[in-house]
Amino acid sequence: MARFPFGIPNGWFLVAFADELAPGRVIALRRLGRELVVFRGESGGVHVLDAHCPHLGAHLGVGGRVVGDTLACPFHGWRFAGDGACAGIPYAKRIPRGARATSHPVVERHGMIFVWHHAAGLPPDFEIPALPEWGDAEWMDTWLRWDWTVRTHPQEMGENGIDWPHFATIHRIPAPSDRRWAFRERSYFWQVGGTKPVDALASGQDEILMFGENWGLGYSWLKQRGHYETVVVTGMTPVDAETTCVRMAVIAKIGRSPSPSLRAEFERYMKEHAAFAEADFPIWENKVYRERPILCDGDGPIADYRRWAAQFYTPNASTNARSTSRPDLT
Repeated sequence: MARFPFGIPNGWFLVAFADELAPGRVIALRRLGRELVVFRGESGGVHVLDAHCPHLGAHLGVGGRVVGDTLACPFHGWRFAGDGACAGIPYAKRIPRGARATSHPVVERHGMIFVWHHAAGLPPDFEIPALPEWGDAEWMDTWLRWDWTVRTHPQEMGENGIDWPHFATIHRIPAPSDRRWAFRERSYFWQVGGTKPVDALASGQDEILMFGENWGLGYSWLKQRGHYETVVVTGMTPVDAETTCVRMAVIAKIGRSPSPSLRAEFERYMKEHAAFAEADFPIWENKVYRERPILCDGDGPIADYRRWAAQFYTPNASTNARSTSRPDLT
């Protein structure tokens, strides 16, 4: 019996960091319930294809190689362009009709590579916005990263973020008193403020303001103002319908290339942030999804969130989310 009443959502999903994919490199992944290959052509463009060759089914990511801006199959040398079209067969006089690999839309943003998934094959209907901090001389120019594989679903992770009461029980901090949120068409925005315990600081705590935005169910950014000014990006990419690859990355406003001592101090600070995230994992991996939960007046906007999230599944994919915002945030 499936743990969740929904499958893999439609949207943009993080599949790699840009510095993991030099020109000519191929990465094989299992994501979104399928085998994929991500490759960068020699001219720098990034492409994502289904992993198995349409000829006789060889895995393009196991022994396949980049030739120019195409990916050559290791079995018979058929070459496929980034759009999936067969660009050449070394021993054939003509390319058969229908000789095409399945390709997927892909974008690079702020040093990350995202692939578009839609169960019905529809094109992207929203974009991943650029982060202005990326590339700014006052900010780090490399992402500090954490990777996890968690037995949960991206929708559960998003819901967790607006479940205010669990902050006290799981994370040892009071539920934030200053909290606002707004559900938009393809994103939702939230803002919280309060005190957070941080052992890495001499004071033992940090007065923070956090605000963030989730775009679809697979990507979020969080900006925090406190002892450090940071941007935290989280990619929540399904491996399958019950397992999620979680990649969290952060930059801080400490200069493009901070001194080793400053970077080490910041890494100690962020290690506690990562532990904050990890504290949720045992709950996620062992809970069940209640389709009709019994909620009380102190719970967060869980019902609003679920109505918004429903649009990212194929039966509702063409329906815009109804606005359910409480305050209109400025």
